[in-house]
Amino acid sequence: MSTRPLTDSSAASQAPNSAPPTALLTQTIPQTTDWVVFKGNCHCGRYRFEYSLPKSHRLVDRAFRCTCTLCSMKGYIWLPRSSKPDEGKLTWTRGEGRLIKYESPLVSDEFCGNCGTGLQGIHSHGPLKGLLLVNVRAFQGVNIFFLESLVKTVYLDDEVARELLPWTPDVMYHGRCHCGTVRFELMRTGRNPEESWPVKEDNCSSCARDAFIGMYPTSDYVIFSDEAYTETFEYLYNQRAHGLCHCVTCGVMVFMIVYGPPDLAERLKNLEERDPERYKVVKKIIEAKLNLQPVNLRTLERVDWYEIRQRIERTDTGTEGYVLAD
Repeated sequence: MSTRPLTDSSAASQAPNSAPPTALLTQTIPQTTDWVVFKGNCHCGRYRFEYSLPKSHRLVDRAFRCTCTLCSMKGYIWLPRSSKPDEGKLTWTRGEGRLIKYESPLVSDEFCGNCGTGLQGIHSHGPLKGLLLVNVRAFQGVNIFFLESLVKTVYLDDEVARELLPWTPDVMYHGRCHCGTVRFELMRTGRNPEESWPVKEDNCSSCARDAFIGMYPTSDYVIFSDEAYTETFEYLYNQRAHGLCHCVTCGVMVFMIVYGPPDLAERLKNLEERDPERYKVVKKIIEAKLNLQPVNLRTLERVDWYEIRQRIERTDTGTEGYVLAD
């Protein structure tokens, strides 16, 4: 295990009266205010908290990313709470003490067992050893794309380095959750090297919290272990058009199941009656989408992240319409 110092790295809604995301990262707090308070929650809202940061501390200067395997898989952006109460206060407002706990070699991690959102952790090694860490991805009103590009990185190597696999059409890739219970194989044999699976990332309310980077092969190119169906919990929300599948043990979001809108069959039937020709076209498009088997790119082993990240299509969708029920 080795460490390197910190170095610069190149259904809930936002509070109705919150400042714009960028302003939350850079604004000067008025002298009459001692703290800026960030509200946070897991996606389903079972666990909620407030994090108070002194006006003299900018979020962008305090947050960081970690390169250990678990933090990378979950895409954590951590905000440490110092042992000094005047440097940051974490207050739970709902559900404290009932999070699922997972111990990796370097991090004690706690996440919601219903929606999978990681909320807090403690590093056991490295420069952040012993600090209580809060996942900034769970904060409301923070532009994750903007923040992620500016925060520092702490480098922790918790496994033996392995030779990376080239992104070519004749390689079998393997993916897994952190604890190794849920596994899959991604086949690329026979595909044109110029033809790549779509790789997409957006900052909607759930994807931002899961740090989901989706790769979208068709189902006939993905083989799951039996545990993918017996040792995962599925989170559905809103229209329940897709399910997000997390390992029950470590909480890593490994893959997605695509269902489509719940009234899809009725819509297609109505379209067929009104416009048979258009129905044929639409039906073909929908069948192709339902045949996709999205997997979380973060869970692929031995891939060249630098090469693949160049392919990621990022969409700034935001969290409009995401409402946190009482």
